[in-house]
Amino acid sequence: MVKLLEENGLLHLQKYRLSSNLQHTFTIADLMDKTLLANLFKELTYSLGTPSEKVAASIFIKRYAFIAVISLYAMSASNKKINLSMDNIEMEKPERGKDWLPKISLKDLSIEEWNGEDRDEWRRETFRELFANNIYPIIEQLEKNYKISRLILWENIAIYLFWLYETELKNSDNPYVKSDFHYLFSEAEGELFGRYHNNPLQKYQSEKKYLEEFQEEIRVRKTCCFSYQLPSSKRCKTCPCTYIAKDGGCYDGESICSAVRSFT
Repeated sequence: MVKLLEENGLLHLQKYRLSSNLQHTFTIADLMDKTLLANLFKELTYSLGTPSEKVAASIFIKRYAFIAVISLYAMSASNKKINLSMDNIEMEKPERGKDWLPKISLKDLSIEEWNGEDRDEWRRETFRELFANNIYPIIEQLEKNYKISRLILWENIAIYLFWLYETELKNSDNPYVKSDFHYLFSEAEGELFGRYHNNPLQKYQSEKKYLEEFQEEIRVRKTCCFSYQLPSSKRCKTCPCTYIAKDGGCYDGESICSAVRSFT
């Protein structure tokens, strides 16, 4: 794998948890099977120590967001597209008592390079394969089976894409990076993300605010990802409840979802 990444100028993808020869994994296609999904999330809930499978679903998507980071880094930094079919992706299972920052493996690491013609259409197909054909079906499954709002799950994806383009690719030499970032959050059609009329990421594009307690500018989330319900009880710096809720619960962070539901 390392040699192939090096040959394609994608060695940097290892930084984003892409690895090989993993043990104790599951295939992402398993999430589409109701029985396998139930067994996996029962194990996930126990291993993470979350109070419910709903919370585990949110944490899962935050970890799975790195498949989007891997895909879009390859696209924007190197004009390359990787195979994102669900049966091609494996992910490490969690272990009880350990932080779950799973590595991701691709069975087939073949790379498709942009041929130099009509990059806009090539980018649209890359988005469609990543979001409509991969991430959307997973979000739909988790929403249906664990009653978690898709608004939370999409924002869990969005925060890592902001990080990718605003931090990791900030100084990229590829002239298409800024265009890709703008298109992703402002112009991409809803159909590229699944059964949507509007782009589900667009609602999360807000201005950063300077927060004195962190002495930095932060884009505060519109929804709560429930990370505070992990055994560590830590809140994200971007959590809306850090600035709203006073009783330890995150009711406000969850109800914010209804305020933006009309945008879906």
